[in-house]
Amino acid sequence: MVNKLKKIPPEFKKLLKVTSRLSRDLGYDIYLVGGIVRDLILERGVFDLDIVVQGDAIKLAEKLSKKLKVDFVRHHSFGTATVAWKGHKIDFALARTEKYSHWGALPKVKPASLAEDLLRRDFTINAMAISLSQEDYGRLVDLYGGMSDLKKGLIRVLHQNSFLEDPTRILRAIRFQQRFGFKLQTQTFLLLKQALKKKALIWVNPHRLRDELILILKEPKPCGYIRKIDQLTRFHFLSPRLKLTDSDFKLCKRISQVLQYYQQDNRLPRQPQGWLIYLAAILKGLSFKAIEKVLDDFAFKKGERMIVISIRKGLLKAKKLKLLASPKAVYCFLNPYSLEAILFFYAFYPQIRLRRNIEYFLAELIHKRTELNGHDLKALGLEPSRLYGRIFKSLIYAKITKGLKTKSEEVKEARSILRRLTREK
Repeated sequence: MVNKLKKIPPEFKKLLKVTSRLSRDLGYDIYLVGGIVRDLILERGVFDLDIVVQGDAIKLAEKLSKKLKVDFVRHHSFGTATVAWKGHKIDFALARTEKYSHWGALPKVKPASLAEDLLRRDFTINAMAISLSQEDYGRLVDLYGGMSDLKKGLIRVLHQNSFLEDPTRILRAIRFQQRFGFKLQTQTFLLLKQALKKKALIWVNPHRLRDELILILKEPKPCGYIRKIDQLTRFHFLSPRLKLTDSDFKLCKRISQVLQYYQQDNRLPRQPQGWLIYLAAILKGLSFKAIEKVLDDFAFKKGERMIVISIRKGLLKAKKLKLLASPKAVYCFLNPYSLEAILFFYAFYPQIRLRRNIEYFLAELIHKRTELNGHDLKALGLEPSRLYGRIFKSLIYAKITKGLKTKSEEVKEARSILRRLTREK
């Protein structure tokens, strides 16, 4: 297993060696655990580190943060801490067991052995560890058949109440099954179905389900995941009124194609949040009121809610795009919408004229900005007021229709606009 550790990027190697020395000084045994071990065995990329500590995890994280001169966050109730380092997260956790007061609740934790800590995890493939202690650095700890299940391509829970204790594992099982092309082990699939029959997902804090769903929608190609979730749950954990159709799954594939193309387009002002576009596709069959209830119940952020609702509200209006003939009209229609909404409209409507207008907007118009700013308008003798907004909007229209290119041309146009607005008073 040491060979697997050699595949870790050089900066991580140094970090692990430093952490190993600090743990030795404190007299702690420490282990890499969970997804990173699985991904090292599968030779996939490494992004974040999870370290289990047989000792005071918070104390070790604090010493590492001081050594690296970076910040860390502690969570005393769970005996965990997170060190932020070069855009990565290093999570430190006390080796622990978890007890659930009722199904779906957050667990109560207490210190435990490594074997007990690994037994509390979701699936055998995530229940392996690699020692980082200097005496046996790189030794694989596989107590529950994780390596065998990885080789067989199986998702297997570690005990029969796994999906009931933490129903978010239902979504996680689907995520890993689809990501790796694995199968749910027969007994595990039966336990999953039993948990769904008992409506286990409605016991869980909606925020936790939201986080799992976002992870799924952020996968590179989530359409298969969406179809599998629909087959098993009908997405009723979001809303009992949800009912996806074949046209929804076809839309999902078109969204995937659109995102694949535009996420490689360096001309866009930013990367689109693809997961929000998929979420809008899942929810689009609901009424405005039902969509707002889902977004509120699951505590999506304000900006995220606005994007999803604007997509739903703009969907019928977007038909008009196929009738627009002038660049100014296209700009006026699309500019108020988010990039996510525009890409959704493109995926939803197949009409050539409509799509060409969107393509033109994204290639030529979305970047339109004025060279002038508020200081420039003030220098022209105009005190700050609501007129500024009207002038800037008119300047952008002039850049589109008249082809203004230089700041001096904008100054001349601004004076003309100002005279016209003054006469209108």
